Amino acid sequence: MSGKKKEKVMKIIITEEQDKQIRSFVRRLSIADKIISELDPKDVCGVWNNTDRDALLYADDVIVGIVWEINETFGLRSYDNKDLYKFFEDFGYYNKLIKFFYKAMKSCE
Repeated sequence: MSGKKKEKVMKIIITEEQDKQIRSFVRRLSIADKIISELDPKDVCGVWNNTDRDALLYADDVIVGIVWEINETFGLRSYDNKDLYKFFEDFGYYNKLIKFFYKAMKSCE
């Protein structure tokens, strides 16, 4: 024996429709990641106060903009999409934005 372990690979079979849904989701998620990557810490300084309330309001403001952009890809001009807000909360996007906010505040001082 060569000493190498054979790894078992689990294959998942999905339908073409499921594949389309996954690709659509990933494209839309990339919109959120792009917006977050382009945030400028200088936009926090002078506009927001270094408080927990403002940190949460800032995160909400960014998420609302992301939801708007994603909804537009569906042809909707709306901020309404409860599932997206829940997704961003569940997957730590609010926390990521709050951390960005506090880091930006430190750079303002």
